[in-house]
Amino acid sequence: MTVLDRETATLLRDAVAKHAERHADGAAIRSRRATLPGPRAAELAEMAQQGWLALAMPEDAGGLGIAAAAVVAEGLAGCFTSDPLAGLFLAGRVLALTGAEPDLMDGLAAGTAQPVLAWQEGPQDFPLPSAKTICAGGKASGGKGWIAGAAGASHFIVSASDDGEPVLVLAAADAPGLVLTQQFRADGSAMGRLDLRDVPVRELARGEAAAAALRRALDEGSVLVAAELMGHIDRMMALTIEHLKTRRQFGKPIGAFQSLQHRAADMFVRQRLARAVLEAGLSRLDALPDAAAHGMQAARLRARLNDSALWIMRESIQLFGAMGITDENDLGLHVKRCLSLIGWLGNSAEQRRYFMDLAAPGGRLAEGGI
Repeated sequence: MTVLDRETATLLRDAVAKHAERHADGAAIRSRRATLPGPRAAELAEMAQQGWLALAMPEDAGGLGIAAAAVVAEGLAGCFTSDPLAGLFLAGRVLALTGAEPDLMDGLAAGTAQPVLAWQEGPQDFPLPSAKTICAGGKASGGKGWIAGAAGASHFIVSASDDGEPVLVLAAADAPGLVLTQQFRADGSAMGRLDLRDVPVRELARGEAAAAALRRALDEGSVLVAAELMGHIDRMMALTIEHLKTRRQFGKPIGAFQSLQHRAADMFVRQRLARAVLEAGLSRLDALPDAAAHGMQAARLRARLNDSALWIMRESIQLFGAMGITDENDLGLHVKRCLSLIGWLGNSAEQRRYFMDLAAPGGRLAEGGI
């Protein structure tokens, strides 16, 4: 298993920080909200050049594992979003875990192809219900929603059912019978809706191999979301502390008032607990060979970071006052991004239920089913 050493982590963190600083233009972010296709080609090319799109690849092909991907996702919170990394990472992990389509995997790493994963069909589809999308005779029919990165996709990896057996299939984005529409999240990022009517597909994996690859990829994607939330927590904290130091009332900084100091101290404790849970979990996540243990660790990380981000977000808005939710304030960009992330790939209640299902002897997920 890949182990991210301290020196590599430091170099990676510094590179992401410099990228985020170059792209942390709040005005530019606001101008691109609710527009298509989303991330610019130049940003995608830069991520490919840095090697970040190859993080999903197997270790022998240059991948560095989920811990390295988490470092990148956390750092990209500095420019308010990890898009398009999160969506591409999900698809890349499915391709890596199934060993399918090596040419497409190479294209993803180079930034010349953008496969994305389409698995969710309903708002409560977590962790993995049986897919209603039907695959038969090399064609797929059904619908998928909440697809990250769909706007710029070159291919869709679709979860489906073939005569009652789970399968993962690949469809070209320009395939006949495929219709893509878009909705926008609170932060203005696009989430696709896919309708398939006898769309030509080719099979990537089936049976337990397909189910295990999809579960693992979603667990790792959830950890990536947790890492980005940690980045937003740190930045909301920094903005709030700076506001307490500079905002003046009654002739002195508001941070001099004891009641606000107590609230800031509570925020700091929450921040450090979230950091401790994330770092401890990432340090051993790649080394967990058992799918249930891996899923439980991912669920634990995600539930903690979901709750911490929501709490820090609320407290930051309280300490900022009304200006904290204005569109001109960069705190609002972090808040909107957190609102977009907290429910994606499983909210806190769903993550805890997933954890208990995995932990229970004989539970419905204990044997690796979906």
